Amino acid sequence: MNLPTLDWIIIIAYLVASLTVGFYFSKRALRSVNDYFVSGRVLPWWLAGMSMIASAFAIDTPLGITGLVAKDGIPGVWYAWSFVLGGAGALGAFIFAALLRRSEIITTAELIELRYDGPSAAFLRGFKGVYFGIFANAVTLGWIIKAVWTISGVVAPTIDRHLLLGAILLVTLAYTAASGLWGIAATDLIQFLIGSLGSITMAVLAWNHIGGMGNIIEGFVNRYGAGSAAERLSFFPTVGTPFFVTFLVFITLKWWGNPPPAITQRIISAKNEKHASFSTMFFAVVAFGLNYWPMILVAMVSLIVYPDLEVPEAGYAMLILKLLPSGLLGLVLASLMAAFMSTVDTHINFGAAYMVNDLYRRFIMKKASEKHYVRASQISTVFMLLFAVVIAYNLDSVSDAWYYISMLTAGYGIVIVVRWFWWRVNAWAEIAALASSGVGSTLLSPKFAKAVGYWDHIPHWDWQYRFLMVVAFCTATWVSVCFLTKPSAEDHLKKFCAKVKPFPTLWGPIYKKNPELDWNPHFTRSCLNWVLGAATVYCFCFGTGHLLFLNFTYGFSLLALASVLAIIILIIWKN
Repeated sequence: MNLPTLDWIIIIAYLVASLTVGFYFSKRALRSVNDYFVSGRVLPWWLAGMSMIASAFAIDTPLGITGLVAKDGIPGVWYAWSFVLGGAGALGAFIFAALLRRSEIITTAELIELRYDGPSAAFLRGFKGVYFGIFANAVTLGWIIKAVWTISGVVAPTIDRHLLLGAILLVTLAYTAASGLWGIAATDLIQFLIGSLGSITMAVLAWNHIGGMGNIIEGFVNRYGAGSAAERLSFFPTVGTPFFVTFLVFITLKWWGNPPPAITQRIISAKNEKHASFSTMFFAVVAFGLNYWPMILVAMVSLIVYPDLEVPEAGYAMLILKLLPSGLLGLVLASLMAAFMSTVDTHINFGAAYMVNDLYRRFIMKKASEKHYVRASQISTVFMLLFAVVIAYNLDSVSDAWYYISMLTAGYGIVIVVRWFWWRVNAWAEIAALASSGVGSTLLSPKFAKAVGYWDHIPHWDWQYRFLMVVAFCTATWVSVCFLTKPSAEDHLKKFCAKVKPFPTLWGPIYKKNPELDWNPHFTRSCLNWVLGAATVYCFCFGTGHLLFLNFTYGFSLLALASVLAIIILIIWKN
């Protein structure tokens, strides 16, 4: 297919606007490493929140959602909705945002030596810089890049996909390397608006094409049968279905963890603690409560229109071609580019932050100038992107990659939450958690077991059961290591508490010996806001879903309840 001239104009105009806005902030970003990676810590909550949303809404997101809906129906989206409870949602907004903002770190790997001491902490910081900052980050970027190949192969088969991808990545790399997080935050604002408009446009056209929700339900009944269709169109999995155990794993264990790196980067870039919390809650409401529904709708329509696809994820891309006239096609393609670029710029920027802040400056070149480190940051940005492209060539489907990453660190999220509350956690405990989760998930991986040759000799457990086994093994390992090794020195823990002001709960001897420190006494209030915050997002989310399904009484009731809960949170917060 050859794109009409109007669509090319829209796409090129978007790319030029991104470059212009990005380069506008280059002088401000190049003043220091802090300006380059955390925008001088002065982002207002609305800009930080929109930047979070833009970075989370990647081009792979609609493909991944389509894959989840194809496999398990709407309940499959609990893979994402479960995170409302965790660091990316209400837990991040009301528990971790303030702690992280007060820490004044640049990366979560830097937090290691703030929390722990000794050679074990230095080793763990370097390991996390490589593992999370480079390897896991490159895998994430890899599946996002793969999504571009999937979509471009359907939408523009006559254009060389490698050439197209290279051009988009070059534009993204140009403004990201030049302006750091300043340029990323500014372009994210544009990309958030264009991405949202494109997603909603696709949903409206898909709705009109299929003839409304009644025809979607009828299409599911025709494809899956009445009983299975009802289960697939429910917001919650039915007890006894294969997905129900996975759902239980999601809402009890999967969400544990601090905010992911992209969210953390915006939190520590916010003006102050309140702006950090507001931005995270704003992100949770929009990203989890609203953004997925247009994609879910298009996914459902694609499953009806293209019932025989070997790779269901391609149905989303095929609907783009089928439904969009010239002009709107350019808008939606620009929105997908925006989703892609807003995620890529974030990941190559914080990946470079790990390279420079936690590896190069910490272990290799310790006393260079700010100008030297900024230049090193720009070079690291290029290397991060090149590594991600290599990884992309070795991935299968998007949704499979999502499950792979979640298994690889199963159980590790628990220890990185507990370390804020329990003084006894040390660097060896985190090392043990990472090692045990990595080893356990690898040994139970079907691909690894088949490659080594023992797959036929072990039980073939589904993902959720393998996840539970790894969590149990990981938790037992790191808790045992906690009691078998020494905690960090009390003086070091005292400095940590003085800086981040944690809740005194479970800080034992540190709290007893240093009651004069500015401890946070509002643990109960923060936990209450966490529960209310999660309930607010879920009420908003499922209220929106019921409106989509034309269940107006339930929909408006849940939205009204979400509003009441939000007001209660504000009242509690002010007091």
